[in-house]
Amino acid sequence: MEESEGRLEDEISGFNIDQTITRTGHDFARFMSEYRNFHYPDADYNLTVRERPSARWGNLIWITYNYKTVYRRFIRPGTNNIQELAEQAAVQIHEQVLQQKLREALEDNFDLGKDEI
Repeated sequence: MEESEGRLEDEISGFNIDQTITRTGHDFARFMSEYRNFHYPDADYNLTVRERPSARWGNLIWITYNYKTVYRRFIRPGTNNIQELAEQAAVQIHEQVLQQKLREALEDNFDLGKDEI
């Protein structure tokens, strides 16, 4: 059963999961997703976009990859360059994920089991 689950997980990748609350968060997630789908159509990793809104500070947006935060930013109320911020985030995250995958590929862990890493 585990082997078939792993194959299914390998087949469904490249998603952006939007767990934001406000319009600003949804717009950010949508713009980032559109940019990512257009510029990195072969991206084989999933991202989760989360948000914590605050009336005083704005919206804290953070994005996770494999349960690790790869991007975090406050978006102030009234910000009108959300698309630009989302596109910059997509580029930064893509580069960071590629670097992380390269590190994992070169990591010396041949004598460790998956649960020991």
